[in-house]
Amino acid sequence: WLALRLVWHVAVDIVVANVHVAWLVLVRGARLQPAFIELPLEAEHEIALTALISIVSLSPGTVCAELSDDRRCLLIHVLDLDDADEMIARIKSRYEAPLREIFLCLPS
Repeated sequence: WLALRLVWHVAVDIVVANVHVAWLVLVRGARLQPAFIELPLEAEHEIALTALISIVSLSPGTVCAELSDDRRCLLIHVLDLDDADEMIARIKSRYEAPLREIFLCLPS
């Protein structure tokens, strides 16, 4: 059920992000606040990290720019950032935590 809930969150978030990015580009235009954020990682399983990177990059308005050499930090570019701490908390709770739980039983 955890995997289905994760897929549901990703699907809903992608639709919401599409609408939000369209609004940002069409209405706000030049008032965007692009930024890079560093997401500290707890996930260690290679597939979990790959899935997290894919999920973040699939969502309009965000793209993963770099995974640190030690795989402990992910650099993410955000099209319009209001609160970095809130964005980090959201990614960790909605995506990383379920992925860690799903891949907990598999060897790294």
